[in-house]
Amino acid sequence: MSACPCCGFREGTGSPVEIGKTIRLTRKERALFAIFAGNFGKFLSAGEIVDVLYADDPDGGPEMAENSLSVGMRNFKEKIRARGLDIDVKLGRGGGRRMTWAKTGRAAKK
Repeated sequence: MSACPCCGFREGTGSPVEIGKTIRLTRKERALFAIFAGNFGKFLSAGEIVDVLYADDPDGGPEMAENSLSVGMRNFKEKIRARGLDIDVKLGRGGGRRMTWAKTGRAAKK
């Protein structure tokens, strides 16, 4: 398996945190990545994610923060899929979003 010529990334190698260092992300995407990588494999509700994203905001973030989260996920997912990670979605009780390895869909150990 050859490495990427610009960053040296080899698919399937490294921990999510190490992989995250090789991805060009916006400030909000970087915060999202930290939340998901820190809870790798664990389903997080939109409310839990928003609470962490806007923890420093005295108003708790924008009124429609959960909707904004859904809209922003598309670009974020494309970026992390290019590095072998994905965001898995589970609807219903106990559901939410979680970071997994893209090809297996499994939440392997960190």
